[in-house]
Amino acid sequence: MTALNCVAEAPADNNALLVAFASMDGDMVDQHFGSAQAFYLYSITADKAEQISSQRFGQEKMDGNEDKLKPKLAWLNGADIVYCGSIGGSATRQLMALGITPVKVSGGPDVEELIEALQQQLNGTPEFWLAKIMKNKTADTSDSRFDAMEEEGWEG
Repeated sequence: MTALNCVAEAPADNNALLVAFASMDGDMVDQHFGSAQAFYLYSITADKAEQISSQRFGQEKMDGNEDKLKPKLAWLNGADIVYCGSIGGSATRQLMALGITPVKVSGGPDVEELIEALQQQLNGTPEFWLAKIMKNKTADTSDSRFDAMEEEGWEG
C-alpha cells in the first residue's frame, strides 16, 4: 500500500475504478462523509480489486462546519466513487464538482460485498451511473479526435 497525497497520484489505469470507502477500520462503510475518520482506496476492475492506499483524518463533529471537508476533498481528488454511510448536500455538490460520484449506503455494508457488486456490474451490464463513469474514464481525451474531425471536413 502506498501513501498518497491525493488519489490523483494513484497509478493511472483507464480500466480500473478508483473507489474510496468511508470506514473506521476498512471492513465496512460506517462513516458519515464529513466526519469520516478514514477512507480506504481501492483500484477495482471487473476481475481484480486491490487496496492501494488509505488516509486517516482527525475526529470531527457532525456540525455543518464546511472547513472539515477541505482536507477530505483534497485527498479524494481523482477518485471515481466514494461510498459513505451518509452525506450532506454541500459535500455531495463539492464531490460531484470534482467528478467524484458519492454513493450513500445504509446498514454498514461490508466493503468486500460492495466491491463484489461493482465487479458484477463491470462484468455484466452496469447501471447508468456506473456506465457513465466508465465511459468518461475511457473517452478519447487526446487532440487526435479533432484531427479526425478536420480530416472528415467537419467545421465548428
